[in-house]
Amino acid sequence: MLFMHPMWDNESQRIGMQKCTPAGYALHSIGELVGFIGLLTLFAVIATLSWKLFRGTFHASLLWWIALPLTIGIISELMVAISWRMARKRGFHYDYDKREASWTEAGERRSYKYESPN
Repeated sequence: MLFMHPMWDNESQRIGMQKCTPAGYALHSIGELVGFIGLLTLFAVIATLSWKLFRGTFHASLLWWIALPLTIGIISELMVAISWRMARKRGFHYDYDKREASWTEAGERRSYKYESPN
């Protein structure tokens, strides 16, 4: 998914990754923001090219503008992929049935399960 990334399954997964690797979580958050900026840039480029086509000032050489949002999207994908790789390196695992995140820290297996304040 070039510009938008899947939401977290549960708060346990999100907070578990944050506790497992704070740097990876920060990279993931920045990657999602970069992807959103890329999506907005794509809309802006399409609108600009459409406007130029409507006014009769469009030239085929302007199509290179599409490379900008696509490059931003690829950078976003790389950032999110690297963040998950950082988590996997620390043994991060999320159990979808139990809704529990676990990872290895200092040679010990740690886990986190979100408890609703209700």
